[in-house]
Amino acid sequence: MAVQVSLDTSTNPPVTVNPQIHDVNNGNQTIKWERASNQTFTFTSLSGLPNPPFGTPSVSSSEITVADDNQNNGPAVYYAYTIVVTLNGKQYSTAASSPRAQATGPSIKNN
Repeated sequence: MAVQVSLDTSTNPPVTVNPQIHDVNNGNQTIKWERASNQTFTFTSLSGLPNPPFGTPSVSSSEITVADDNQNNGPAVYYAYTIVVTLNGKQYSTAASSPRAQATGPSIKNN
């Protein structure tokens, strides 16, 4: 399942993701972010995910992918991140990411 990314320049933050917390089970997986329906922005960057367990993000205009080598065997670990998109030459982002024990903003939850 891909994470759906939306842009609404009238809200704060202007960029949102669904699901906000993306559950990833143990093992090697690829996480994908894509534009939600009727969205026309281009992806600019993904930041905040540490390497390891995440690889280097691959960013194209229509999607972002990153490998997650989730070897977590203990309690769930949350990794907050920030996505930046561009529309009409202006950049917009999700809420600023900050690592914490349990993230409330855009994050990957390694189980």
